[in-house]
Amino acid sequence: MDCSHYRTDRKFNRMNSFAAVRRRFGLCCWLVLAWPLIGRAALPDLPQVASNLVVREEGFWKGINKPLATTTARDVFAYALILCETRQHPERLERLFELAGQMQDRDPQSHTYGNFWWALRDDRVLDANAVDFCMRSGSLLWLKHRDFIPAPARARLETLLDVAVEGCLRHKVAASYSNIAIMNAGDLILLGEALGIPPAADEGYARLDRVYRYTQTFGIHEYNSPTYTGVDVDGLGLIKAYCRREGGRTQAESLLEFWWTDIALNWFPPAQKLAGTQSRTYDYPHGLGELDRLFGLAGWLPEPPAPGIDAIFSEEGDGLPPSKIRALSENYPRLVRERWGEDWWQARTHFLQPDITLSSASASYGGRMDMPLTADLPGDRKSVRCYFIADGRDDPYGMNKLPAGAHQKAFHLDPFWTAAQRNGDALGLVIYRLKDIPAIATTLESDFVMPLNVDSFWIAGRQIIFTNKTPSRLPVAPGETVILRKGTAALGLRVPWSRTLNGQAAKCFLIYDGNSLGAVRLTVEESAGAKPLYIGTSAEAALWLRAGSGLKTDADFAKWQKDFTAATVDVAARVDGIQIKAAGVDGPVSVSASAPWSAPDSLEPAATISALELNGKDSGVKILGPAKPKPGQ
Repeated sequence: MDCSHYRTDRKFNRMNSFAAVRRRFGLCCWLVLAWPLIGRAALPDLPQVASNLVVREEGFWKGINKPLATTTARDVFAYALILCETRQHPERLERLFELAGQMQDRDPQSHTYGNFWWALRDDRVLDANAVDFCMRSGSLLWLKHRDFIPAPARARLETLLDVAVEGCLRHKVAASYSNIAIMNAGDLILLGEALGIPPAADEGYARLDRVYRYTQTFGIHEYNSPTYTGVDVDGLGLIKAYCRREGGRTQAESLLEFWWTDIALNWFPPAQKLAGTQSRTYDYPHGLGELDRLFGLAGWLPEPPAPGIDAIFSEEGDGLPPSKIRALSENYPRLVRERWGEDWWQARTHFLQPDITLSSASASYGGRMDMPLTADLPGDRKSVRCYFIADGRDDPYGMNKLPAGAHQKAFHLDPFWTAAQRNGDALGLVIYRLKDIPAIATTLESDFVMPLNVDSFWIAGRQIIFTNKTPSRLPVAPGETVILRKGTAALGLRVPWSRTLNGQAAKCFLIYDGNSLGAVRLTVEESAGAKPLYIGTSAEAALWLRAGSGLKTDADFAKWQKDFTAATVDVAARVDGIQIKAAGVDGPVSVSASAPWSAPDSLEPAATISALELNGKDSGVKILGPAKPKPGQ
């Protein structure tokens, strides 16, 4: 949508134009209608948080006259917002907006017109999401603080915002791209209403509605992310707090209830973290992220993390949950199942008990940052969690970052993945196809990472002693059990099937490599520890995990270990297909797939079709209502 004919002439004296008068009138009406919402949005500690951020970010300002190449446009806008919130240093705003203008695409013929460089070093738009991150601050600057901003700086800001509206409109984001879709819709709503551009606001509400309807049917696509879930909640909180239309506010409130219900059901209080499989994470070993700030504000963490500059958005909005939602995390056992995409196998399962959780995703998220098979144990929230990773860079802990557009990210491989889970038994299958093995790959391994700090490790019934001073590499024969015990919980692993790129059974090892994280890993070596060379045969591995709970005595643990060792698993493997069926405690668990390895053939139990399900009951419908069919369906 082109809203250029609704904008004013881009001259600094345009405040005297008819369009500017119209804007002032529209803004006054908006303030009369929305002032109670603004008051509701301002949490009691907003002034203090903003003041602390001004002090903390003083070094940022000192570098603005000679900014670093890494200075980001989003931080420039966020710093301006915290200055305005504290009513400090208005004389700094013009320089900030001048720098932001240097990073904005002002070419009307460019497809990224109105967008921003992510960082000063980029010299062009490398990440189209930049405009959405920037306008979280930009919309609030105009909506709440335009009268505080000196006239020259205000003129620069208005020019930035006018052009940024077009950037937001041109940035068309799929509803499945949860954090950006929400942010983009909210930016258009707030900018359109604050600037007096009704078509922009209309489009923002339409985009919010698309997110709502997608979530009704397909759930949260960027599911259970410790980073992006926080961005989602902040975005919805800003819409709820400041949008003018009741329908948009109602949708934002319902989506917030859905998101927080999902968060609470996956929150594991004994580890004080968001547990289970994750679509995208920047912290492989621990599973921590931006959402921690909201946990702190909601009182879920006894010691909230130190706030960064983005903390201002959590404080500005109205995204925190009612206290009753947290109680959902205190019921055990609970079986959480949810859909996260349009394909029938895009779903996940999470079984939580008081002393251990086990989770699996039936499909790879596809972002090379997902955790599709996990277990979580009680303890310090900064301790290592249990997770599967497909590794091609000898980086099982995600410590070595690669260039990724305007960013640096620790990508892992993106093979074909599927899994099925019945309560405490999960069966995962990974297939490495030609396209999954990049030329830069230096190894090909399927790793399951675990914490070193547990009570004991066992291989085939023999206790293994690790120390954090001595690296160890212990062979694990095909089908042997690897078990860790911690408190009353146990986690068992078996590799019932594996194949290297040369068609042989892969070697498995339980490894402590001397890392400082305190992590051990069960490693299936599909390329025998060497640079992988695809010769026409896919590499494969199956992992069977079983979670044990309530094992109070040595006798309880010994029986559980014996039962898992004796449990049967059947494998029927061909070059072009595989079927695996394991005898779970509560019934069979099976997966089957065939070439070209793009989708599972079948899963038992079948993947859920509910957006969110708790113990077999559809929770999503209760919150969002039933999905409405599209016209013609």
